[in-house]
Amino acid sequence: MVGHWRFALARKIAFSFPARRGSSLVGLFSIIGVAVAIAALFTVLSIVNGFDKEFRERLLAATPHGVIYSDDPDFDLAKMRDSLLSHSNIEAAAPFIESRGMIVSSGTLASVSVRGIDPEIEGTVSILPEAIVVGDLKSLESSNFNVVLGRDLANTLRLSVGDQITLVLPQVSVSLAGSHLTTRRLEVVGFFELDLDIDSNLLIMHSNDLRRLKRQKEIDGVSIKTKNVFQASRTVFDVIYAKDSLNGYSWQQSHGALYEAIGTQKATLAFLMMFLVLAAIFNISSNLALTVSQAKPEIAVLKTLGASERDILIIFLLSGLYIGLLGVLAGFALGFGVTTVLAPLFNFLNDSLQSGFMDEYFIKHFPTKIIFSDIAAIFLTALATIIIFSVMPARKAARMMPARVLNLET
Repeated sequence: MVGHWRFALARKIAFSFPARRGSSLVGLFSIIGVAVAIAALFTVLSIVNGFDKEFRERLLAATPHGVIYSDDPDFDLAKMRDSLLSHSNIEAAAPFIESRGMIVSSGTLASVSVRGIDPEIEGTVSILPEAIVVGDLKSLESSNFNVVLGRDLANTLRLSVGDQITLVLPQVSVSLAGSHLTTRRLEVVGFFELDLDIDSNLLIMHSNDLRRLKRQKEIDGVSIKTKNVFQASRTVFDVIYAKDSLNGYSWQQSHGALYEAIGTQKATLAFLMMFLVLAAIFNISSNLALTVSQAKPEIAVLKTLGASERDILIIFLLSGLYIGLLGVLAGFALGFGVTTVLAPLFNFLNDSLQSGFMDEYFIKHFPTKIIFSDIAAIFLTALATIIIFSVMPARKAARMMPARVLNLET
């Protein structure tokens, strides 16, 4: 058991330096160095974790885990859904039809993605019904030609519920007057807000209405929601392999590169930031080695008074641990504070200044998330490094010969 006197000496060595050993702030500066490095690592990992969380809990919840198309023009939708739902990894399936187009409102044009859905079952495959902020998704009744828009798109066009817009589709209609693009007046019945980039370019309408505008007999395909999202590609492969007329893709084909980039970025940043932590901890070791070199007379006196090599080793090891752990704990506190304030401050400034910092990302706000397993990994890695770097100068102090030191002093 470590005696109290060893703790007292370790604390004195860490912070109470005689004038001939340099500044008495060396220990404090070492703590600050470790704290800043740990806080930087903590904050960077929290930011990357935030993007990972938004990808899994928002983007994957708003978009299909997989999409199945059929090349058979006479396929039976009900049978197709029943077949899909019989798969062990498919939780839900919903039909859709899609197109690209332009909408016109008060002389303003906007390019949009048009998606036709079944409002009754769309909630089984996405969180779109939960994202409706004005109106109701069930207002998209067949044959009424109503639409729900993203909030950002509505703000850009200055639209309100009840306004009329004109949808222009690339399908060409032929009449006695000649050929022309398909156009239709639509009524806005609601807005959704997913905090994703699709808020600015997606238009939702009933699948039957869009099917009529495209002059199709059947829908384009079926969206699926899987129980295990990371098995989505395997699930889609199982489905399309079972029937030649089927094809499709999963989110791992459409968004997999983005998810892998987030994971790679986290690993790379953690690796690089750990070098900053190691440099700060190495500074503790160098300061401890300097202390050992300058405290030779005191070490010799301690050994003369009966302190063993083990006692000296423990004292200097505790001194390094004392400085290092204070730095780590201070770093966690600083990192937690920065992470807590960073997201709301960044989002406030971004919205106030209309800077558009998040325009290049799949989400509109700046995310952070603290994962306690990351905190544990940082703490254990830092603790092991502190011990390793403190052992070397501590062993040097423990092996010092008191007689030789005292002879040199005299």
